[in-house]
Amino acid sequence: MSPIPVVLFAYARPAHLARVLTCLRDNRVPLILAYADGAKSGDDAAAVAETRALLRAVDWCEVRLTERPANLGLGRNVLAGVTEVAARHEAFVVWEEDLIAVPGAYGWICAALQQYAGDERVMSVTAWTHPRVTPAGLDGAPHFDARAECWVWGSWARAWRGMNEGDALVKMQAALARGLPADAYGSDLPAMAAQEVRKNIWAVRWLYHHFAQSGLCLRPPWSMVEHIGFDPQATNAAGATSWANPSLRPAPPIPSTWPDPAEHPACRALWSVEAAATAANPGGLLRKVLRRILPSVWLDPLVDRFFRVRWEGHYADWSAAKAAGGGYDSDTILARVLAASRQVRDGQVSYERDGVVFAGPPPWTPALTVLRELAARKEGPLTVLDFGGSLGCGYRRIRLRLAAGTALRWNVVEQPGFVAAGRREFANEELKFFPTVRDAVVNGVPDVILLSSVLPYLPRPLETLKELAALGADVIVTEGTGFAQKGGARLTVQHVPASIHRASYPCWFLDRAEFLGAVSPKYRLEAEYGEATRPPAGGEFRALVFTRTAAT
Repeated sequence: MSPIPVVLFAYARPAHLARVLTCLRDNRVPLILAYADGAKSGDDAAAVAETRALLRAVDWCEVRLTERPANLGLGRNVLAGVTEVAARHEAFVVWEEDLIAVPGAYGWICAALQQYAGDERVMSVTAWTHPRVTPAGLDGAPHFDARAECWVWGSWARAWRGMNEGDALVKMQAALARGLPADAYGSDLPAMAAQEVRKNIWAVRWLYHHFAQSGLCLRPPWSMVEHIGFDPQATNAAGATSWANPSLRPAPPIPSTWPDPAEHPACRALWSVEAAATAANPGGLLRKVLRRILPSVWLDPLVDRFFRVRWEGHYADWSAAKAAGGGYDSDTILARVLAASRQVRDGQVSYERDGVVFAGPPPWTPALTVLRELAARKEGPLTVLDFGGSLGCGYRRIRLRLAAGTALRWNVVEQPGFVAAGRREFANEELKFFPTVRDAVVNGVPDVILLSSVLPYLPRPLETLKELAALGADVIVTEGTGFAQKGGARLTVQHVPASIHRASYPCWFLDRAEFLGAVSPKYRLEAEYGEATRPPAGGEFRALVFTRTAAT
């Protein structure tokens, strides 16, 4: 049997490509069919030449290099390249120059391609997924999804056939004709289909190609792939950091029994929420206009000052930082959060965060994945201790996205003013408000402790974390936590611009080793996620998921 080739598309990102080639070598890929696009302009010529030199230098497998004499752009390059390969090979794996995968990913895809080669219900296989769209309760097994993938995927010539017969809009109409709404798997897709030709993209056509034929894509139980190109150089993925995965785990074992081709019943609902249009961004339209008329050397400082949250100073203690800021117990903040929460409760907006309202669907958070997984396994109500949970914003964002019938007890611990407002206007049979942890756990230990953007705003965050860990919950989730990358913890003042809401208060960037030590050895770090919030120099924002060790 001839080897299944990797079809590799590259342009002008040699540093990224070098990492990808190392990844392909570690995956023992035997054959690379590379398509190197031509330079858009003289500015890219040197990077294009360096990219091609890297491909020519590969000596650990066979490489057949096609060097485009002119720039096709990503969409046309992929469509033309895969069509050429599909005319000569029955099966293939498609890879781009900014995607890496763990060892074993190529072998896993090839095994799946061999398993389903003769089953026309299956149109593709991918090594990528994300907790946002992974159904609960998979127990390490792959699953089928009607929405296909464009980040490290494999297919067959039979499935690619017809891809060039009409663009994404034509295929969308074909899917509509068989009764599938255009936005059934995300409101992002119709908009992308309308922009396919203008933006020179290709993946949305591949997705509607699946929908039009009722085709399925096999996904792994967890992602083997990560995108390393979330930066301004990216052709189509710049800024899409909300889809960055946690640290990659080793490849799952190749199944001894593969699943029958049938879509998992949770997939459509997951995609319809998670791939919806991006929520409104305060000040976004004005920034776009300014960026068109002002050079970045002038504009960037203005954006930082008036449109972005910023952190300043390195204070010796909490009292000094609080004197420089305003504190988080301000009556003004409570009034703003109360007004925003009422809008959410009354259906006027989708969700709120720190008193700022958003019209679009709420973003995915690690807590959502944790709660889905626990709810799928647990008998009886799932109990959450939401420390610093405001007026129940986390509860409202997550509740509607849990499976129907999930029993929930959500206990918020907050400052007295928030507790009084919460009890008066938002409490229900599931959502309760308490002034102390002791009051919140009087009926038993919670299953999950949620700390969402709260620890950095406490005078002694590590002491609080230790006290909460002593409760013995199964899982602790910390989100929106800042860490200093070196030099120990740093105490700053966080300034929120008037374009969002004017406020300032103390904020920690914690020492990572001390943070992990606060929960060890009772808990181990199970998963870690990067966060999209732009940190100050020397800082980073991370979300961490801890599980209780068996010994405790």
